[in-house]
Amino acid sequence: MLSNATLFLARRYLRAGRSFVSVITIVSILGVAVGVLMMIVVSSVMKGFEGEFRKVLIGSEPHMLLHPKDNKPTSAQAAAEVLEKVRPRPEVVATSSYVNEVMYAERDGLQSGMDVLGLPEDGARFYMAKIAKHRLDGTLDLKPGGVVCADYIAGQLNAHPGDKISVYASSNVTSAVKRFRVVSDEQDEAKRHAGYKDIKLHAQEVTLQGYTRAETAGVHAYATLETAQQIFGFGDQVSGVLIELKQPAEVKAVVQQFTDLGIIPADWSASLWTDAGDARLAAMSNERVMMWIVLLIIAVVAAFSVMNTTITVTTQKRREIGVLTALGSRQGQIIGIFVSQAAFVGVLGTLIGGVLSALVLTFRDQIRMGIAVLSGGSAESASGMFLATIPAQIEPWFIAVTCLGSITLCLLAALPPAWLAARVDPAVALRD
Repeated sequence: MLSNATLFLARRYLRAGRSFVSVITIVSILGVAVGVLMMIVVSSVMKGFEGEFRKVLIGSEPHMLLHPKDNKPTSAQAAAEVLEKVRPRPEVVATSSYVNEVMYAERDGLQSGMDVLGLPEDGARFYMAKIAKHRLDGTLDLKPGGVVCADYIAGQLNAHPGDKISVYASSNVTSAVKRFRVVSDEQDEAKRHAGYKDIKLHAQEVTLQGYTRAETAGVHAYATLETAQQIFGFGDQVSGVLIELKQPAEVKAVVQQFTDLGIIPADWSASLWTDAGDARLAAMSNERVMMWIVLLIIAVVAAFSVMNTTITVTTQKRREIGVLTALGSRQGQIIGIFVSQAAFVGVLGTLIGGVLSALVLTFRDQIRMGIAVLSGGSAESASGMFLATIPAQIEPWFIAVTCLGSITLCLLAALPPAWLAARVDPAVALRD
């Protein structure tokens, strides 16, 4: 345990000759505070962005789609058998059959493509309630002959709720293109013209019921199961089974469990909500790791400033250290003086950094708006848009580790110069 004399000298060495705390000590404290501030704020914001992106995917993508491996339609009976096995599972919150295909839409000479998800009445009710927060205009209550799409697609078609849209199944368009190529190779002009006349796309008309925000709900379009089956010529066939989970983050483990239990047929596979953003999520995770490395370097630099303070003090107090050693002070007591000084700097700097990080995270949006105004932008330019505010996810364990790590680095940084100071020969120190 450090003696009172050791603590007294540690406090005394923190003071300058004419001021309460030396300038170099203040710089060291600020260095530690900035390191802690950067670690907490950057990590919290990066984690917040990753969390928001996950929420968008979970809130807009089907959690799990079970379908034949060849992606061809399957019978309603086959889907019903899978549904019978899936519905009782405790991991599942909702499930239904579905149809998923691409269709082309046209209105007044404007065209666009839609990735359509057709759902039966019970599945549509649950799923559309899930994306209801992304609605921009119209209704999401699916009706036969109606479609809900993203605002991006509606903008391409210059369509509004209630407008009629002509739609074509992508398979029909592909078939027409193939026939066109064959007819184009016909040498007989009469036969070629006759072939061109036979190439027709039979459009079906649907009503735009409403549209959602593409930024948060994706570019999917939605229709009733019957409407989708009619557009794509599925008859009573479906694409597979859609499953919504209680814990979407555990979707990969659930798929493995379903496979082990034989719930997923051998010739079927699963498409997961993570498939739509796996690469992006992995990239964001790698960005966080690289950011931690950069922040760790900043923390080490702050620790070096503490080491610099200790070196400066031990150099200035060389004669006093010699006197203390000559009077019988042990090496541990000498080291304790400067380690106590580093502990004071580390603890005070960490507390200041923690308070500043709390203020920055609390007023992060106001700070963003202030910077936008000062840089000539508009504070309200992002209002109503996805991530219009800066997300942050505070992790108490990370804050605790950061604070403890900061103090530990400060103590470790003070040990080398303190140990060297304790080994000074008293005769040499007093002669200098």
